[in-house]
Amino acid sequence: MALTFRTQTVNFDPTRGQRQREPGSVTFPSRVRTAHAAIKGFSIGYTDSDHHIYQAEVDIDMASVIGPTVNFFVDFLLRDSSGNIDDRYGGWVEVLVIADLV
Repeated sequence: MALTFRTQTVNFDPTRGQRQREPGSVTFPSRVRTAHAAIKGFSIGYTDSDHHIYQAEVDIDMASVIGPTVNFFVDFLLRDSSGNIDDRYGGWVEVLVIADLV
């Protein structure tokens, strides 16, 4: 059992009207037995002006482990209390992947 750590930054372009979802992956030096992902850091904000925040979401979903590569998705959302996602928002999420290597 050898635990190894890798980080990957996933960028989100300024977007409105939808929750954002971007893929990411990291590759380790040998085959991965099992892996987990955590949020190491993030920056999220409105692009055009200042708004009150009603909901902010940053979430990581593991997708697959194929040999030495761990694939994941990051969900990203920022909206105000209007009930709509009508203001442009963007940012980045730094993902920490912890893997047990064979």
